[in-house]
Amino acid sequence: MSAEFRFKIVMLGDGAVGKTAMTTRFTQDYFEADYKRTIGTDFSVKRLVMPESDAHVTLQIWDLAGQPRFEFVRQGFYRGSRGGLLLYDVTRRRTFINADAWKEEAFKNLKDKIPLVVVANKVDLADSRAVSKEEGEKYAKKNGFLYVESSALTGENVEQAYLALCKTMIEDGRSKPTNPAFQG
Repeated sequence: MSAEFRFKIVMLGDGAVGKTAMTTRFTQDYFEADYKRTIGTDFSVKRLVMPESDAHVTLQIWDLAGQPRFEFVRQGFYRGSRGGLLLYDVTRRRTFINADAWKEEAFKNLKDKIPLVVVANKVDLADSRAVSKEEGEKYAKKNGFLYVESSALTGENVEQAYLALCKTMIEDGRSKPTNPAFQG
């Protein structure tokens, strides 16, 4: 019998970095060309089977609005999160610089550190790139996070980002069996 896991995860990052597009691409294999700003929060559910282990994972994905005016609204939605994807837009350096603030907001509201995957999104816009792959990798390594380059538009590495996070959360759960999100 395979193990079953249920995890709540959060999508972190400035407005318009592609959190909603990435979630939609992952959960529905669809890209919405018309940008729709997330007001407050939105959530999706995705069930998957982990490659290599046959573990069944149910993800509750919380897409948090990236605009500063929603900071107060976001606070309660962190509760119970076991991991997250921290996105920045490779064409907008400011979104990369703000990654630390997002990490700190999550850890402060959770009163604990959770596994994060740093996602350099919009790599399909290579000609407009403002943040190098090396900078992103260095930031992730410095913080002990995984790093993935993705494009919600093309689907490149979208699933891999979520799978990497799932693998880390499962390993984290096995090393901390009292974790209420761990079932196996």
